[in-house]
Amino acid sequence: SDLLALYAVDSDFYKGVETLEYSSMRTVRGDGNCYYRAFLYSLMEHLRDEPDEVKRLLDFVQNVSWPQVQAAGYEAMTTEIFYDAFVELLQKASTQSADDLHTEMNQENSTSDYCTWYMRVLTGTHLKSDPGRFEPFIEEPGMDVATFCQRRVEPMGQECEELQVLALAEALQVQVAVEYLDGRALVNGKVMQHVLGPEDAKLRLAFLYRPGHYDILYTK
Repeated sequence: SDLLALYAVDSDFYKGVETLEYSSMRTVRGDGNCYYRAFLYSLMEHLRDEPDEVKRLLDFVQNVSWPQVQAAGYEAMTTEIFYDAFVELLQKASTQSADDLHTEMNQENSTSDYCTWYMRVLTGTHLKSDPGRFEPFIEEPGMDVATFCQRRVEPMGQECEELQVLALAEALQVQVAVEYLDGRALVNGKVMQHVLGPEDAKLRLAFLYRPGHYDILYTK
């Protein structure tokens, strides 16, 4: 109902909202980091009921990805504080209340920012792990994966494109559904949806994309 109130009744945006099969949404700060913030918040909400997934992610982050991050060129000395914040957040995923999560995610220059940047590092590490696969999807002519990561992935405030969405989903083995409410005509009576990440992933996160911005969606 909040989304419908934003758009004219006869617009493609309005028609798109009517087709969304979700019960509610959570708006996310629009500061260029919205996708990573949305992903982090939604992930933590899902992990509260999935102790096995918490264990899996902790094992991956600590024992697999941390060596990979350093091998990809991210120095431990400058990255460790952000890595530690991400690990600490995962460690309390099963016990943190919804109110405590909301408070922690909205503190300035704290957990949310640290974990957001570390997820950028995880994204960059995954892209660098297979540059031949990902380079053809970089839209800027002549830009290689390393340069793309340096300019479009690592800096805070850089908006997230579908390539980064895919890389982070694959890195953490989480499936992501993105509903594209971008003013385009409906496809088979619905807004365009892209599902990215492993088909057999236990966790599935859902997001709404409007031009230049992502918010979190919740299923009925």
